[in-house]
Order: sequence, then C-alpha cells, then structure tokens
Amino acid sequence: MRGLVLSALLLSSVAAAQEPPVGLWHARLVAVESHPVSFAVRVAKKGGGLAAVLINGASEEPFSATTWDGETLMLFLAHYDAKISATRKGDALAGTYTRVGAAGPIQVPFDASRAAPPAPKMKKPGASVEGTWAVEIAEPNGVVKGTGLFRQKGTSVTGTVTTASGDYGPLHGTFDGEDLVLTVFNGFFIYRFDAEVLPDGTLAGEFRQRISPPADWKARRLSDKTAAEAPSGFGTVKPKNPGAPFVFSFPDAEGKAVSSEDPRFKARPMIVTFMGTWCPNCHDEAAVLRDLQARYRARGLEVVALTWEYTDDVERSRRLVSQFVARHGVNYPILFAGTTKTAAASGPRTQLDGFAGYPTTLYLDRSHRIVRVHSGFDGPATWDRHTQLKREIDATVKKLLGSETTEFSVPGATPPGLR
Repeated sequence: MRGLVLSALLLSSVAAAQEPPVGLWHARLVAVESHPVSFAVRVAKKGGGLAAVLINGASEEPFSATTWDGETLMLFLAHYDAKISATRKGDALAGTYTRVGAAGPIQVPFDASRAAPPAPKMKKPGASVEGTWAVEIAEPNGVVKGTGLFRQKGTSVTGTVTTASGDYGPLHGTFDGEDLVLTVFNGFFIYRFDAEVLPDGTLAGEFRQRISPPADWKARRLSDKTAAEAPSGFGTVKPKNPGAPFVFSFPDAEGKAVSSEDPRFKARPMIVTFMGTWCPNCHDEAAVLRDLQARYRARGLEVVALTWEYTDDVERSRRLVSQFVARHGVNYPILFAGTTKTAAASGPRTQLDGFAGYPTTLYLDRSHRIVRVHSGFDGPATWDRHTQLKREIDATVKKLLGSETTEFSVPGATPPGLR
C-alpha cells in the first residue's frame, strides 16, 4: 500500500513538472547579489506552443521565441543574440541569461517566482519623486548629464533617464519616502539606480550596469520652467565641415557596396543613422525611420542606416541585421560599417564633432551637407518627449523636402519636460 502511495506521489510530481510554466512570473537578474534587477515575464499558450513577453513596468516586449521541453523553459531574444534558460521547480524558475558581449560571452543568474515581491511601506506619507529632475552620473570617462522623468503612484515609480546618448529604457521600482530603487532589463542592458533623499531634497546614490563598478549619481528637481528648457538631442553633435557633403560607402547584407554618391541618392535629402543591433534605442528609432521612409520616399527622401556591431563575425552580424529588419519591418538599407571597437576611427565618425553614442542621426540636404544632427533617441519610456521628438523629426524632413537649400536653427525646438 505504501509503495502505491509513493508511486502515485512520484507520478503526480512528474506530471506537475511537465506542465508548461504558463502565467506571470516575477523575475530577477542577479549580477550583483545584493542589487538584483527586477522585471516580469508572462508566458501564454499560443497555437501548439508558447509565447512570452518581457515586462518592465507598463512596457511589454515579445521574446522572439519561447520553448518548453517539460523541464527547461527557453526564452529567446534573437534580435540581441541572447536567451534565458531556466528549469522549473514548483512555483520557481532558476537559470541563466546569456548573450554575446564585445569581450566574449556574458552570463547572469536568473530566477523567478509566482509571488510578487512585497511593496514597501511609505515611511513619509506624501513624499514623492514625481516630476522632472536634472541628473548627473559620474561615469569613468566623465560626468554624464541627463534628465530624469518620473511618475509615482503610492510607492510605485516608473520613468526613465534620458541623455545625449539616449534613454535608459522603462525604469520601474519603488520609493518609500526615503529610498528610491529603479531597475530595468531591456533584453540587452541590465540597469539599477539606487538613491536616498538628502536633507536638501536632492537625490544621491549609485548606478549599476551589470557587473561594472557602481557609479555615483545625483539629481535635483526642476521647476516647471526649467523642466521645459531641458536640453534635447539636437545641437550636441555637429559636422566638422558643414559645407562638405557627408560621404559613406559600405556593403549591404548581400555584400554589395552602397555609397552616398550612388545615382539613387543624387540630389535627394537623406537621413543617415548610426546604429547597432545591440542598441535598444536604435530599436526604438527604427519604427520612426521606417514610417518616414514609407511616407516621404515618393517625395525624395532616402533613409540609410550604418551599423557597428560588437564582433567582426560577418555571418553573426548579418543574422542580427536580418532579425532587426524582420522585427521592425525595416524598409531602408542597413550597411555594415564595422565594429564598435573600430568605430571611432571610421570615416563617418571622423566627419563629426561631439559624438556621444548610438543612435546618432544625420539630416542631409539635397547636396548631402549635414544640416542637423540628433544624438540619442527619446524612446517611448520618455512619454511626452518621445511624441515631441517624432513631431520635430517630421517637421525637419518636410523642411528638407521643401527647399533646395535648408537652414536650421541650432539646437532647434526644445521638447517639453514632464508636466
């Protein structure tokens, strides 16, 4: 009798282990033991298989593929050459996030639970970080200045920090009146901001990205007036020789050389973006460029992307670009400009002053002179700034298309801060 009971329990346990892990999972990447980065994963049945989404606050991004073999859950991020592999033990998942980095493979411990982490209790009722903040991050190569955009409901906080090299994605976390914790895992980068409120009302703490040493950061709240004057990405990067045409020549996915001097581009205004398939803000920008190409190509606009990848593995780069094109419905050429290691000495970069990061987007007149440059990209996590930037880009393109010679004020209209 006892043997029958044990057999039944064993069969029940095996059956439970074979059930697909459908539902919501509260997940963490633990690159630094005492400073995990939190997010969520929702797994659902789809057709005869599974589909999953990566959740950061209100932001949801689909995994490229999801599989379950009865023991191991695989969550693929093919567009970043990355994946999460985890085994299930009851209401817990444990495994590893893996991707290829510039210096080799990267692995970070992953775990997840059905139970949501407890919300902190508010230590100072009414305290809030909602609003717009001037942010400074003491990175090894110098102080990075940006704008923090935060919203708060109870002790829950969402928002982002945007800089000349782009925004940090959909940050989310908590503020208990004294301590602020914001994290994001966007499929590629692993970020965490910790801060406390100082007696003068400013924020000060540490910023972490994966296993890099923590960087000090601080922030001061901006008034409505100063928030409205927060800098945009226009004006940071400038051409070294404004009167000279911008030139490039690189191979496309088929290995065919594409040059700015090709007949297809002659006397046509252009948008040229510097990107990498590893760059989340470049993914954000792709949908905007795709729509501009579709809307204005018949009127003469041409869009071209120059990509710098993490490795010199040509087949890997082609595969990642193919994933990028499919994910965003890209309808403009993406040319292979080299690797991030060699980018600074490449021809396109040497034609610019003040380069801050990817994406950097050039607006060329019909003579292919650089008349405007935008550094970084305000993605959906920046809320009103994202909407305003799209409007300003559209206006810039219309001005390029509407005149033979184009002049722009620098830095251009400034997007409003968070009201």
